[in-house]
Formats: sequence, structure tokens, C-alpha cells
Amino acid sequence: MNSILSFKIAIQTFKDNLKTTIIIMGLFGIMAAVYSGMFPSFKDMLDQMAASGGLDPFSSFFGMAALEMNTYVGFLYLEMYQIFIIIILAIVIGFIAASIVSKEIELKTIDLIMSNPISRKQIVFEKFIGLLPMVLIINFVTMIAIMITTSAIGESLDFNNLFLTHLVLIPYLMAILSIGILISVIYDEKMKCSIIMIGFVVAMYIYQTIGQMISSFEFVKYFSLTYYTNLYNVLKLGKVNIEGVIVLCAVTIVTLIIAMIYFEHKDIKI
Repeated sequence: MNSILSFKIAIQTFKDNLKTTIIIMGLFGIMAAVYSGMFPSFKDMLDQMAASGGLDPFSSFFGMAALEMNTYVGFLYLEMYQIFIIIILAIVIGFIAASIVSKEIELKTIDLIMSNPISRKQIVFEKFIGLLPMVLIINFVTMIAIMITTSAIGESLDFNNLFLTHLVLIPYLMAILSIGILISVIYDEKMKCSIIMIGFVVAMYIYQTIGQMISSFEFVKYFSLTYYTNLYNVLKLGKVNIEGVIVLCAVTIVTLIIAMIYFEHKDIKI
């Protein structure tokens, strides 16, 4: 019982990724400050584009939010959240998660981990728990950077909606984590796992874009995790897609359970 409650593997996983967490936290914090701070420089140009209908073509790719890119919320959503959070941060998180077990097998250190008096299922679960602090730290440091920069440039932004936006991001990033771990227990080569995960995140974005652009293929957007976040409505209106959050939580739980069961019965060559 003591070994079950000690979470030694989770703590070690957090420590092993602490330096990576700090680096990514710094990069995304700086990026958030830079992109939110750039809005005043682009505002006049974006106002002219909006007046002349120059933003209309972007609505096919980014939805109705593109038509409000000349507002601070629209600019922040498209430049920061839609690209750097939903895609790039998801790729980074997924890349790390997709190698979290496979690297142990590839480096022949899995036997040391399995020498602990815990089940294989708990190993997978603790790996997931050990990566959660990284997600939370990066997520909320990015939020704080946006808050500070917004106040510094004098733009208007509802900080309650901003906080809610980053809360909604957690189920999305948790789903990315669980899928990455599932891939990590299926394949033994960490680079192969990471490449597959990158392809998965990019494919999700493509599915959502196709679903928005082509009405006859609208159904494909339901296969994309990004569809269930809808951060623009949260950031602008404080309106959370509860059904989407439930779907993302369900994906996390189901995927993690599948990963635990698969790893329990996996033939590991040591």
C-alpha cells in the first residue's frame, strides 16, 4: 500500500522533465508576451483590412473569429491560441508524452522501473500524473504573461474569461497527454512514437479545417480534439462548451485505461 500511495514514479517523472518544463515555460511565456504586445502595432492595419473585407478569406480557415481579428480578443485568439497553444504546444506536450514509456524500453531502463513492487498499470498511470505539473505550469505561466502584457499595453480583456480559457485548455492538453502515452506503450522506439504523435496533432487541425471549409465533409471535424475546445467563445464571451469538456475528459480516461491494459499485457524485450 505504501508503494501505491508514494507516487515515486510520478515524482521522478516530474523531476526528469523539470528542466524541460522550465525551458518550455519560458519560451511560451515570452511568446505570449511578444504576441499580445504586438497588437497595438498591427491594429490600424487590421482595422483597414476589416473595413475593406480583407479578413473575409481567413474565415474559411479560422471561422468567424477571423472577421474580428482587428479586435484584441480576435487577434489574441488567432495569433496565440489557435496556432501556438492548440497546435504547437500540443505538439510539444504530445512529443514528450509519446516518448515517456518507449524511451524507458529503448534505453533498457524499464526493468529498473518494473523492479518496484507496483503493477504495470500503475507505472503508466504515474507517468501520466508525473507529466501533469508540466502542463499546468506552462499553461498558467502563459496566462500570467498575457495578463501582465495586456495591462502594460492598456488593452481591454476580461481576465475572468482568460482564466476560464486556460481552465478549458487543461482537458484538451490532458487528452493529448493520454494519447501520447498510449502511443508510447504501443511502440518501443521513442522517435517513431513522437513522429506519430506530431502527425496526429497536425491531422486533427486539418480535420477541423476541412470540416469548416467543405460542408459535405463537415462530419470530419468531430474526429478532431480541437473542435471540442472552442476557445474563442470562452475568451470573448466566457461561454464554455460543457459537452466538449466532457468529450475531452472521456477521451483522456478511456485512452489512459486502454494504455494501462495494453502495457499490462505487452511483451517487453529487455
